[in-house]
Amino acid sequence: MKAVINASPLIFLAKLGKLNLLSELFEEIFVPEEVLNEVLKGSEEGFKDALSVKTQIERHKIKKVEATLKDELKILGLHVGELAVLSYARENYIENIIVDDYSAIKAAKYFGLRPISTPFILLKALKDKNISYVDFKDSLDELIEQKYRISPGLYTKILEKAKDVSQRYSQR
Repeated sequence: MKAVINASPLIFLAKLGKLNLLSELFEEIFVPEEVLNEVLKGSEEGFKDALSVKTQIERHKIKKVEATLKDELKILGLHVGELAVLSYARENYIENIIVDDYSAIKAAKYFGLRPISTPFILLKALKDKNISYVDFKDSLDELIEQKYRISPGLYTKILEKAKDVSQRYSQR
């Protein structure tokens, strides 16, 4: 399974120390150059999360790619990084895109893509037994402390789903 990733999930997963989950959950992860440039601006300022992303690129765990920005996508009003993610995924028939922005999620669904946000990467990792329930909950709470925007209702639903997943898979 392949995925194209945007800046926000890269940054948040790096802040959590969970970038390694990407290579455990996906065969290949692609990051458009526009997205990478946005993330790596932080490395110039010494942000640890940006340095972690840079290391993953150097180790070829995440592959830098060039996207052709399609003019018809520009009407969506999305950030250039999100447009690059959508464009690359569509051009290369990659179903999964990792984005956090609600408008980008809606656009991805419209184009028949499968958007996955940061909390759902963590949930997938829990389901695949790459992290424990305690690690999942701690990571979800840390996301919020790191200013990740999530409604209380969605937080509760994700936590309930995680409990269900944890209980279901621990009984096997």
